[in-house]
Amino acid sequence: MNLRQYIATMLFATILCWVSWFFVILNVDPASSPLSGFLFFYGSLFLSILGTLSIIFFFFYRFFGAKDLPLFRYVQISFRQSLFLSLFMILALFLQGQNYLNMVTGSLLLIMFVLIISFNISVKHKAN
Repeated sequence: MNLRQYIATMLFATILCWVSWFFVILNVDPASSPLSGFLFFYGSLFLSILGTLSIIFFFFYRFFGAKDLPLFRYVQISFRQSLFLSLFMILALFLQGQNYLNMVTGSLLLIMFVLIISFNISVKHKAN
């Protein structure tokens, strides 16, 4: 898969995820919905944010990055960072929905993600 196919596929999948999220918003009643309604809501929102941030981060790194890396490295870095950021946003939204998000839990969540991202950056992967 070349870069143009990757961008087109990611863009199409992201649009489909946003459409599915709006479909869930319009058709699922949170008061009478079972667990599956909430799973569809959070799952489609997670994938929508993941795709959107991945595309935005890729173009940001591609055009404003200081290093000349191969294009697959830009894709890899942007996808990894968008995964962490979208997971952080979904967890914060879930905690807010359950009335558990306050300054202490938000700070702990932020510290946890900073440590995970720092660990991920510091680990060097060896080529086998």
